[in-house]
Amino acid sequence: MDDLVVRGGTVADGTGAPPRTADIAIAGGRIRAVGDSLPRGRRELDADGLLVAPGWVDVHTHYDGHALWDPLLSPSSGHGVTTVVAGNCGVGVAPVRPADRDWTVALMEGVEDIPGDVLRRGLPWGWETFPQYLDSLDTVERAVDVATQVPHAAVRVYVMGERGIDHEAVPTPDEIARMGEVTAEALSAGALGFSTSRSVNHKSSDGRLTPTLTATEAELLGIAAAVGRLGTGVFEAVFDDADVAREFALLRRICQVSGRPLSVTTLQRPGQDPAAYRAILRELERANADGLFMRGQVAARPVGLLMSPGGRVNPLLPSAAFRDLRPGPGEDIPALLRHPETRARILAELDASGTDLMARFPHAYALEDPPRWTDGPGPAITRLAADQGVSRLEAAYDVLAAGRMIYVPVANYVDEDLAAVREMLVHPWTVPGLGDGGAHCTMIADFDFPTF
Repeated sequence: MDDLVVRGGTVADGTGAPPRTADIAIAGGRIRAVGDSLPRGRRELDADGLLVAPGWVDVHTHYDGHALWDPLLSPSSGHGVTTVVAGNCGVGVAPVRPADRDWTVALMEGVEDIPGDVLRRGLPWGWETFPQYLDSLDTVERAVDVATQVPHAAVRVYVMGERGIDHEAVPTPDEIARMGEVTAEALSAGALGFSTSRSVNHKSSDGRLTPTLTATEAELLGIAAAVGRLGTGVFEAVFDDADVAREFALLRRICQVSGRPLSVTTLQRPGQDPAAYRAILRELERANADGLFMRGQVAARPVGLLMSPGGRVNPLLPSAAFRDLRPGPGEDIPALLRHPETRARILAELDASGTDLMARFPHAYALEDPPRWTDGPGPAITRLAADQGVSRLEAAYDVLAAGRMIYVPVANYVDEDLAAVREMLVHPWTVPGLGDGGAHCTMIADFDFPTF
């Protein structure tokens, strides 16, 4: 008799075959059979009306801290994710010396928008080395499997101390060798890979650029050589697409020296040629044709900022009157914003200060549920303003006062359609990723990529 039979669910098996109603028999922790009218099991689950599918592996999350206090890793588990990969973008919480904990929190807060207070209160700091961090992870009973990567920024500062944060400082050959040893030690203990960032958008909460931005080729190739000698592990890299050919020349050398797989962020970015992402796809094609295992990590839909009264990116935040709002019993911030006197006072303050955050975002929408991606995720703020005969800032205010959010696409929506997303997703050398589960808590909610 099977241990478990999941009965009568709509099975989408991940092969591309059409979903069908079927039973699933499980024995010894493995799927034994998928079919119709299977024999009863010791335990039965009625899945009628439910979707039954393989669990998603989310390769790009930032649950480095959450994995120590949240066994469900919400909200990702609610979207069918059963395995997450943390430690992306070159940032994480190990290795770390006690003297560098505050800096580590500041980097996670700035780069990944994880509230510093949450990390300071939630992290038990029962480790210094990466293997010790893995041991701490093993003490948590969890419903979701966690894989981790060694973050370059943490390794750099662990080896170089305060010099590792200084972009003028260059590691010595001995320091590069030590970074390789620390990385290999982590991989030997069970880390999945090594991650790095070369993005100017990655800054700590005090404004300092991520330490890895200016890492030299010698440093990266030294670490790659150490990984190569070990013969296990993957690389993950983030860069800004400003010079695709130059960055890929370095990424190719990392692959060549290490002999290991590498994935790289692949997005359609505003402010560039809308087809610039194709340069990355072409480089991936060339690399794989040359025998290098390289993949692009791509998003399943547009990436965007969510503006709400409680968010960190909010067009009303520069107003002292807004910041002083305190809801009473049975009230919320939108209710207070609907008071005519409050509206007039906040808008007057914003006008007097000359601060109009909406001017930075010409493409912004009043988000609808569900979003209509084919003609905008909701009415454009520009259109609402024109229809109402008000400024874009006033229109944005009224959207927030109505309890809605404003959506600002920052990637994959340059042409206001999903054509670029689809082209990247179906490319043979890409994998879905970039959901950032556990991060960007006050402005981005892309953890739902698996169920989009």
